[in-house]
Amino acid sequence: MYLFSKHFIPQNFAFSNKREGDFLDIGGTPFAWRLRCVAQDVFHVSVSQARWGNFVPISTVPDENLTEQNPHADDARLEWRAEASLALMALGPRGYKAFLSSLPGASFGVSGQAWMFQFRRRPDMQFYGMGEKSTPFEKSDRTHRFWNTDVWSDHGVSRAKDQAYDPDYISVPYVIIKRGNTYAGILIDNPHPSVIAVVPKLNVANQMMAMENDAPYFFLGAEDGPPSLYFLFGPSLAELTVKMQRLSGLAALPPLWSLGYQQSRWGYQGADDLQRLADGFDKHRFPCDGLWLDIDYMRGYRVFTYAPEHFQDPQADMRSVQERGYRVVPILDPGVKREPGYDVYDDGKSADVFCKNPAGGDFTGVVWPGYTVFPDFSLEAGRTWWAKWVQAFAATGPDGFWLDMNDPSTGMVDCMAMLFQRGKSPQEAYHNLYASLMAQATRDGLLAQNPQHRPFLLSRSGFTGSQRFTAHWTGDNWSNYHHLHMSIGKSLNLALSGMAINGPDVPGFGGNATPELFIDWIKAGFLFPFFRNHSMRTFHPQEPWVFPKPALRVARHFVRLRYKLLPYLYNLVIRHCEEGEAILRPLFHDFKDTRKLPLAHIQDQFLVGPALMQAPFTVEDQSEREIILPDALWWRADEPGWVAGPARLRARKAAATTPIFLRQGSLIPMQTGIRRDNRKDLRRIELLIVLSADQNFTAAGEYVCDDGESYAYRAGARTRYRLEAESVQGNLNVTV
Repeated sequence: MYLFSKHFIPQNFAFSNKREGDFLDIGGTPFAWRLRCVAQDVFHVSVSQARWGNFVPISTVPDENLTEQNPHADDARLEWRAEASLALMALGPRGYKAFLSSLPGASFGVSGQAWMFQFRRRPDMQFYGMGEKSTPFEKSDRTHRFWNTDVWSDHGVSRAKDQAYDPDYISVPYVIIKRGNTYAGILIDNPHPSVIAVVPKLNVANQMMAMENDAPYFFLGAEDGPPSLYFLFGPSLAELTVKMQRLSGLAALPPLWSLGYQQSRWGYQGADDLQRLADGFDKHRFPCDGLWLDIDYMRGYRVFTYAPEHFQDPQADMRSVQERGYRVVPILDPGVKREPGYDVYDDGKSADVFCKNPAGGDFTGVVWPGYTVFPDFSLEAGRTWWAKWVQAFAATGPDGFWLDMNDPSTGMVDCMAMLFQRGKSPQEAYHNLYASLMAQATRDGLLAQNPQHRPFLLSRSGFTGSQRFTAHWTGDNWSNYHHLHMSIGKSLNLALSGMAINGPDVPGFGGNATPELFIDWIKAGFLFPFFRNHSMRTFHPQEPWVFPKPALRVARHFVRLRYKLLPYLYNLVIRHCEEGEAILRPLFHDFKDTRKLPLAHIQDQFLVGPALMQAPFTVEDQSEREIILPDALWWRADEPGWVAGPARLRARKAAATTPIFLRQGSLIPMQTGIRRDNRKDLRRIELLIVLSADQNFTAAGEYVCDDGESYAYRAGARTRYRLEAESVQGNLNVTV
């Protein structure tokens, strides 16, 4: 059984203190090393030795993203120093200066198959990123594990409900190092279980104590597999985020409907529920794009099946709501019921594509269908087999798929007995990659069925680079203020780690949301890239109309506002998918941190692209909050008027509004009129021009429009408008 609370420490490692040419020496054993500059201000360090000879290096960085560069031509360079130490050098006004340096004589070390790198921890360092973590926004004072986890099963619901926990569903072993307003990142390119320990502390009988010498170092490494690290230098957080996105892979452009409001519940079963939901959204004139089906639509939880009592004719049943403008998204779990006579199992058994156990048979877990076997997605044959079934199932009517239980969750059975590569590779080698490989195969199947339509997938688990295949949600959460508050920092760090198209379940999967909590979740999450209402069948329903009419009216207002702002959101997503630009951003992404107005620990405010800032209420019984205004002129939407930053102000909570600020110099494209349904026409827009009549200021931008569905834009079926607005002595001039 894998133990989350245990990890390695440097005291059990032997370190190299000598480098001779292309070799590091550890106790007389040579380790070959290689250092390359693979992109602008991006460097790769790898180490090889016979102890890792049984493992084929599994990289999550696509080869096409790597090009050999001149290592001394940019803002940074990485170099080996005396005593086998590394230094990331940043170019400043007086030449290169060390931004990050490892410990001389204790930089790279091994302990059996495990390996680590150590670096000096400077007093001005702060740490971010690390993908999905249910821990505070800034990551100091913790040791972080990277092992995809079925959180409620492995940590327990009581802990997951209102405590910090680690690891989480998604693993991205990537740490961002902030020093003042300069940033660098380190990515562990190894899917084995790994650790990033920043300012580590001793834990004795669950009591935390500082390490010797006030922990002057931090370390990172993996338990097995060839050592491989990428070093990225910003120097700004915006530049660093683009470099990380381009290194790990740009996200695939999703269909426009996936940016709309989505309605889900564990308990929706079939055609009757789809019709009831469509009727409810139509009746209440509440925009919604997606109707999601959890595991109850299946025949006995068997994947790629429909329960005949819930779907008489799946394609016709779905078409009846699709013709009304709704998309249908059923869940897919990787587990296949171990049942001779079940065609999916029989076909997989014949193709020999299931993971093995140490006894040579098919590994068996216990999930929803009972005894369950699992496709081996590490095999090309396994991915091809799965894609074939996805293609056939997609032909029955679904518009996309929701990938769950792909951590992989094996129920009460220890997953460590699940072997890959026909039994030749241990669980550790592919565990963190399982969900990403499943998403890749599922996407292939969708494209085979509908090659002209952009697929949409949503996945619970993932690893570095899985954004190339799927969007992510942050897994099973709870209807409480702890999860509401934590969701913002979690989604921001996921975005900084390459997974920008993400969002939490609103207003929480488990528990019963009060009307006030429901509204606070809606206000906080209505502009997240992914926006889904999801709940658990053992708790109260959470469709908007089950709440009192005042709550319904407020929720409907903010969802309609999301649909009005869809042209802006869609253009943010296009720029993200084409250039790697961030969508959701912490304040210090766009603005400098200062002593007077520190931004580094603010996790209850965030930017949506460059133009909008939200400051939602995320604390129970909070009637007033402080808002930090970065250095710009802002139009306050909830209490209309201009407010100048840098400044601090107080805001009182109001039932029908939430603090939203628009940045001076922004051009915000919007749909016309009030959006009462999910119809979208991005060809005709309103343009919100955020310019003060009291200042001379020019705003410029680009608006992109396409059909939102197909790949025709790749052949030029896309319109680009250059927009410019100028305020001069109270007069406004607009050019398109």
